[in-house]
Amino acid sequence: MELFQAKDHYILQSGENALWCSRNDGSMELRPATDLLLAWNPICLGLVEGVLGKIQLHTDLPWRLILIRQKALVGKLPGEHEVYKITKIAVIPLSEAEPQDLELELCKKHHFGINKPEKITQSPDESKSLLKTFNQIKSNVAVPVKKKVKENKEKERLERRLLEELLKMFMDYDSFYYSLTYDLTNSVQRQSDQEKTNLPTWQKGVNG
Repeated sequence: MELFQAKDHYILQSGENALWCSRNDGSMELRPATDLLLAWNPICLGLVEGVLGKIQLHTDLPWRLILIRQKALVGKLPGEHEVYKITKIAVIPLSEAEPQDLELELCKKHHFGINKPEKITQSPDESKSLLKTFNQIKSNVAVPVKKKVKENKEKERLERRLLEELLKMFMDYDSFYYSLTYDLTNSVQRQSDQEKTNLPTWQKGVNG
C-alpha cells in the first residue's frame, strides 16, 4: 500500500482504491485510485501494510493517523486464513505539520535511484541579517513570546510522552493481531453458525 503526501491530504492507495485522509479536519474518504491525479503535488512517502485508524491523544493536539509499518506472519487458520502480528507502526499528524522520518520501506515505483535531499543552508551574511531582525522583533514582544513559547514547550512535552506510550504499546507487547480474510473478533463457532444462515448481519449477532 502506497502512502502519498499532498497539500491537504494523506492518500493511501492500494489497487483501484484510495483512502484520502484530510490534513485539515481528520476526515476520511474512500475514492478511486485515479483521483490521485486531482491531488495537489502528491509525493510518495513509501509503503505501509495497512491502516489502524486515527487517534487524538489530547483535545489540544491534532488528530493522528496510525499506520501499520511492519508485520510478521504468525500462522494460518483453517481455510488458509493468514494471521499477522503488528510489529511496528507509524503515526502521522493530520495537520499542516510535516511528518517526521517515518522509516518506511521505499516504493520502488516512485523512489528508484532517488536519494534524500540535502538540507538547504544559508550564507553567513543572510544568517546575520535574519538574526538582527529577529532580535529586534524579540525585544518588542518579549513577554507574550516567552509565555507562548512556554505553553508550546509544555504541549510538545505532553505530545512526545503520549506518542512514546502509544508506540511502546504496539512495539513492546505482542498483543495486536489481524487477518485480511478472517474476523479475529468472533469465535470459530460463531462464524461457522453465521455462514450456515442467510439472516441479515445484524440479526446474526442477536441470535448468536
